[in-house]
Amino acid sequence: MAIRRAGCCVLLSCSLASATILLGQTGGTAAKQRAPTFRVNSRVVLTDVTVTDKKGNPVRGLKARDFLIFDDGHPEELKSFEQHRAKDALRYEPAGATSGVYSNAAMLHPPAVVNAILIDTTTIDLVDQMFLYEELTKFVKQLPAGEPLAIFCRAGEMTLELQGFTSDHTALMKAIRKAIPHIQQTAAEYATDVDTLQQMGYYLSEVPGRKNLLWFSGGSSIFLNVDPTSGQPGLSSASVGGQAIAPTGIDLANQPDWRQIYDVLEQERIALYPIDARGLMTDPPMGFMEQEMLMSADAEATGGQARYNTNGLAQAAERIVNTDGDYYTLTYSPDDLHNNGRWHRVTVKLRVAGYDLRYRRGYFDDEKNGESPTADAREVLRAKSGKARVKLNDQAEPIPFTAQVAEISPLVEASVVRSGAVHAPKKDEVSYAIVYHVPAADLAAKSVNQSQVGTYVVGSGVLAFDQYGSLVKRQGQTLTMTADEKEIRARPDGRMSFDQDVNLPKGEDYLYLLVWDATTGRLGMMNVSLNVKKPAKP
Repeated sequence: MAIRRAGCCVLLSCSLASATILLGQTGGTAAKQRAPTFRVNSRVVLTDVTVTDKKGNPVRGLKARDFLIFDDGHPEELKSFEQHRAKDALRYEPAGATSGVYSNAAMLHPPAVVNAILIDTTTIDLVDQMFLYEELTKFVKQLPAGEPLAIFCRAGEMTLELQGFTSDHTALMKAIRKAIPHIQQTAAEYATDVDTLQQMGYYLSEVPGRKNLLWFSGGSSIFLNVDPTSGQPGLSSASVGGQAIAPTGIDLANQPDWRQIYDVLEQERIALYPIDARGLMTDPPMGFMEQEMLMSADAEATGGQARYNTNGLAQAAERIVNTDGDYYTLTYSPDDLHNNGRWHRVTVKLRVAGYDLRYRRGYFDDEKNGESPTADAREVLRAKSGKARVKLNDQAEPIPFTAQVAEISPLVEASVVRSGAVHAPKKDEVSYAIVYHVPAADLAAKSVNQSQVGTYVVGSGVLAFDQYGSLVKRQGQTLTMTADEKEIRARPDGRMSFDQDVNLPKGEDYLYLLVWDATTGRLGMMNVSLNVKKPAKP
């Protein structure tokens, strides 16, 4: 399908500088804009707790009085308490793209928990990839109707979203076939878990609530530190050419990248479920026991659970999806925070023995997160603390927007190239137009003049990756637009529209689209996959 370029809404100025800086920092500027969103005089610590019986079945019906929570051994008062049941949750089902039109609106109403699969082929050899493909096929076939899932793949330097959250089994299998088989790329053994988890954190940051990450790998290059707070040399394991090396003795607790990972996992409420795709091993490779220990530690630290040395990969994934949608959310406000970066150990207990508890084991006192409680928890905190003391910031909510992505007609392309409006595509590139539609009510005016004309500064950006996760295009823009404030208040469903042109290489391209409000720092993100065909002749 080809479209003509749409005009921008009252385009007064355009500067690529600020957008290019943002896009060049792998989420750095965008992440800073997602500032802490909740304060009640001190930090609110949010902990999701999964409770299971001895058979691994979820335990329901517990009350706030059944839980005891401790911060560094000190008992804390629960500020709010919620029970989440998977069968009662709303289904997260984005609307399918129609005629190349995509939307992130479903992110505004997610269920209490979503599940995402990460296929890390940088560490899985081809034989194990084919076994994993069979197991994932079984898993998808037995997914309950309406159960949404997202598929991600790490095959090179960048993690790709192959399929957004959907319950369409055909779409899920199509994504898995894109991920497997994947021949390992040069230097794939140097891909680190730091990069992988940072990228997954940014992808999942747009989805509020708890996220379970089912991480299929064949052994990691460096796992997270067993105890990020111990101050002792961290137990880490390196892998070169598929062979694990003995623990290196690196102190990961004092490395900023690793501290940032723990902050991201806490802030985005991501529970790790590492699953070893190598299956049952009769002759495990050197360092396998260390990897088992580290997988278990990663999972336990984030409230998840590891699965390894088993051929039942489908059953392991099924068990996680079917049981970990039932959990409890607890919040409390510690009174001994000093912003000194020290680790606070969280301990949760039940007054009744005989149950297993999984939950995030702590947080860094660095004011990096300041969790935003769920809607129900906010109501409880309002009632206890008084509205005057509660400061809510809507920056945490993603900007909802739609984007129409389509090839520019060759005839139109030739004319706009001659006019200088679009850069001429290189050989084997195709010009695409992206038309954004953003609700005016979700943008803030930078200024309003006496005539009630508001000035808005909006940015949009495109990151394009090939099928191996290599960056092939980076492009951004900021637009200054004006609108009648009276009309916006009278028509809250009104939209501001603008476009962006990008030249994409032929083949499978994965687009990471961003829209941000330069006035508030609020951000919206979306992933779009395209099969860019050979350039058409005018």
